[in-house]
Amino acid sequence: MQPDPALWPATDFAVLVQAFEARGFRAPCAWYLNDDANIAYACRAPEGGRLSLPVLFVNGDYDQMNSIVGNRLGDPMRVACADLTLTSLSGAHWLPVECKAELVGAIDSWLRRKTL
Repeated sequence: MQPDPALWPATDFAVLVQAFEARGFRAPCAWYLNDDANIAYACRAPEGGRLSLPVLFVNGDYDQMNSIVGNRLGDPMRVACADLTLTSLSGAHWLPVECKAELVGAIDSWLRRKTL
């Protein structure tokens, strides 16, 4: 299947393919293999892991893995972040690819609102 040039410009897709051919999928997926180490690290976090700085979460409306709308998956994040802003975009798991301009716009608007 050929990539959709509206989502993956040929030069971007070539860089992605080259990186995966050189290094494989192990490193990008390693985060999901390190639960014990991640939990141990989180237990040592200052303030019990509670974040006081502003945090932005951009939800993908069609993301089957990370959507926090209409479920309780975002509850731990809501508890851990004193100043959390949630926004949603009409995309799925790869928002930087699927919604480049919209994602940049959402981040820019949030930064301006927070005067960061």
